[in-house]
Amino acid sequence: MVMGSVSSPEETMQLQSTLSFMRENDGNERMTVQSFEHCIDEVVRFHFPNKRNLRHVHWNARHHLVDPLWVHASVLKFVRSTRDAMNGLLLVSGLRESLKGGRKRWTSKCEQEYLENRQFIETLVMRNAHKGQDLSVLFF
Repeated sequence: MVMGSVSSPEETMQLQSTLSFMRENDGNERMTVQSFEHCIDEVVRFHFPNKRNLRHVHWNARHHLVDPLWVHASVLKFVRSTRDAMNGLLLVSGLRESLKGGRKRWTSKCEQEYLENRQFIETLVMRNAHKGQDLSVLFF
């Protein structure tokens, strides 16, 4: 089984820049969920042009509780959705913002919690993927 986190700082910055550009040019004051998901689809298509049928799932942590039970359920939903595919990509957005909550500053405790959640998600994907499947996780 091969699984990797593909979110290098450069790739994350590229993805965030692309999504920011798309948001700014959306024409609405606040981008709708449907528009945002369409942007995600376009970014995946752009960044992985050779993988036309790449199955991907976007999990926006801003809209969910970042509780181990909810994270577990969301990640397993992704793994199940890629059951018949050899490749898959889980895009996780808003995890930092969700963990920061109403706090004004990003603290070392927030950073530790963020790293633990990343590790939890990556491990969960790896444990539940079937043999020979290549699943990746991108955090942005």
